[in-house]
Amino acid sequence: MSRPHVAVDIRRELPFLLLVNAFIATLVTLLGENEHFLFNLLVSNCIGFLMWGSTWLLCYALKVERVAFWQILLCMPLAVVLGFTLAAGIWPGVVPARISGAGDLALQLRKFGMMALVTISAASLFYYRYNHQRHLALLAEAARRQAEMQQAETAARLALLQAQIEPHFLFNTLATVRSLIGQDAALAQRTLDLLNDYLRASLSRTRRSAVTLADELALVTPLLDIACLRMGQRLHYQLAIPPELLGIPLPPLLLQPLVENALQHGLEPSVAGGTLNVSASASGKTLLLRVADTGLGLSTQGGDGVGLANVRQRLATLYGDAARLALYANNPHGVIAEITLPLPGEPA
Repeated sequence: MSRPHVAVDIRRELPFLLLVNAFIATLVTLLGENEHFLFNLLVSNCIGFLMWGSTWLLCYALKVERVAFWQILLCMPLAVVLGFTLAAGIWPGVVPARISGAGDLALQLRKFGMMALVTISAASLFYYRYNHQRHLALLAEAARRQAEMQQAETAARLALLQAQIEPHFLFNTLATVRSLIGQDAALAQRTLDLLNDYLRASLSRTRRSAVTLADELALVTPLLDIACLRMGQRLHYQLAIPPELLGIPLPPLLLQPLVENALQHGLEPSVAGGTLNVSASASGKTLLLRVADTGLGLSTQGGDGVGLANVRQRLATLYGDAARLALYANNPHGVIAEITLPLPGEPA
C-alpha cells in the first residue's frame, strides 16, 4: 500500500508559522522578568518548527492526511525538549543558564508553566487552522466532484435526448417503400437510398456534441426528399440559408424535429398538402432558425410532442434563458417554429 501524499505548501505555512512563533516570543517576553526577546524568539522558532515537522511526519507515518489533537499534544513534550536542546546548540551558554539559572523554584516553574501554556495554545491554534484548511479542501473537492457528476449527468441526458428519433417518419417511410416495391421498383430503390442517407447522417450526429448548420441541412434534405416522394405534388419545400451561416456550430438535431413536426402535424394530414420553408438568419449576437409550413395550423397539434419537447430541454440545458423555441401561427394557415440562440462565442 502506497503512502498517501501529504501536501505541504511552504509558501502558505511558513509566514503563518513565523508569525505565531514571534507572537509567542513576544508574549513570553512581556509576561516574564528580565527576559531577552531574541532568546525567546530562538526557542519559540525551534519548538514551533519541530511541532510543525513532527505533525507532518506523524501524518506520513500513520498514512493519514490529518491527526487528532491528542496526538499533537503527545508530540509537544518532545518538541519542547528538542527545541531547547537545538536552541542551546545554536546559542551556547544562554539557554542552559536560563533553564537552570539563578532564581527561586517558583519562578522557574512559572516560566515553564507559561511556556507550556503558550505552546499548548499554539498547538491548538495550529490544529484549528489545519482542520480549517482541511475542511476547505474537502469542500472544494466535494464541489469539484459534484460539478463533474452534474456535467456527466448533463452529457448523458443530452445524449439520450439526441438519440430519441421520432418513429412516425421512419414507419411511414417503410410503409411507402413496401407499397412501391410492387408498383415502382426504381422509386422504391430511390426511397431506400434516401432513407439510408438519412439514418446514417442521423446516427452519426447523435454521437457528436456539436455540428454545423451545413451538417443539419445534410440531415434535413434527405428527410424532405423522402417526404416529397411519399406526398408527391402535395409537398414543396425551400431552403433559404445564407452561405456565410453554413459553418456556424450548433447542437445536433435541432432542425430535424422541427421539420418532422411540420410534416407530421401540419402537412401530411392536409389534403392539399402545402409548402415548407427552412431559413436561417443572424441579427447582432443572435441566430434565428425558422421552419414555416402552410399546413393545418396550431389547432391540430396536441402539444409539443417528443421532438419539440426534447429541443426545449436541450436548449434550456445548454443555454439557459438565452435560447428558446417558440411556435407561431403562420397566417392564413400553418405554423412557424423558431429557435433563437446566441451565436458561438457569445455568452449564454
